[in-house]
Amino acid sequence: MEKRKEFLVCIDSDGCVMDTMDLKHDKCLAPCMLMVWELGEYKIELTARWREINLYSLDRGTNRFRGLAKMLKEVNENYKRIEGLAGYVHWVSTTEELSDESLKEAYEETGNECMRKALAWSELVNGSMNFMYEGEVLAFDGVKEVLKEIVKEADIAVVSAGGNAEVQRDWKQNGLESYVNEFLTQEGGEKEILVEKLLEFGYDKDHVLMIGDAPSDLEAAGKNGILFYPILVREEEESWRKFLQGAWERFIALNYRGDFQRRVNQEFLDNF
Repeated sequence: MEKRKEFLVCIDSDGCVMDTMDLKHDKCLAPCMLMVWELGEYKIELTARWREINLYSLDRGTNRFRGLAKMLKEVNENYKRIEGLAGYVHWVSTTEELSDESLKEAYEETGNECMRKALAWSELVNGSMNFMYEGEVLAFDGVKEVLKEIVKEADIAVVSAGGNAEVQRDWKQNGLESYVNEFLTQEGGEKEILVEKLLEFGYDKDHVLMIGDAPSDLEAAGKNGILFYPILVREEEESWRKFLQGAWERFIALNYRGDFQRRVNQEFLDNF
């Protein structure tokens, strides 16, 4: 990463730029959980609950291992005992890095069965995502036009909870990678940590904007004292159009913080 301009825009990927949230949860994350823990007999109930938690609640956009922990607790309470669940939940709550590599180290240290299955699940998810054919993962209409405007005034960093390989693949397939200065993803830690690292390059906090569709994006912005613009669930393309109809000009004019920021934040939270 190299600071080239005075402004920086951090942008989430899945569900924000890429119309992938439903696709990846329905085809990869939920089915792989059912397979690894042999929960096929509860497919309808658990798939519906997975969608409710990970797509349409305030847990939208959470790290995959945190979302899995929440689902497994419900499975353990209502459907089937999950061996080693307490140890896995403890790791999710205490680890500094929610990633395959960190989980593998924890499993090798403990031999925890739930950790073993969670690692197998994550690897299966990664593999299944590779089978989504080229052209299936598409950016929302209007994104490229917005990026063309942003890059005139600001550096652009992708800040995502997804894996680096899949995120870069999606942006490249949609012809958007040339607008990006840096991809910061799951391997580097939580979003708030990734934003914190970007601020070390010397950007003024009023010159930094986070664009995202999940509460974790709002949280990452808030904890770092930067600005936030929401891409609303089920209103993604309209949100991108509205960005250039006022939000962008306010940001560049340093007139974003305050009443306007509070209003868009409330619209975002009310949408869940």
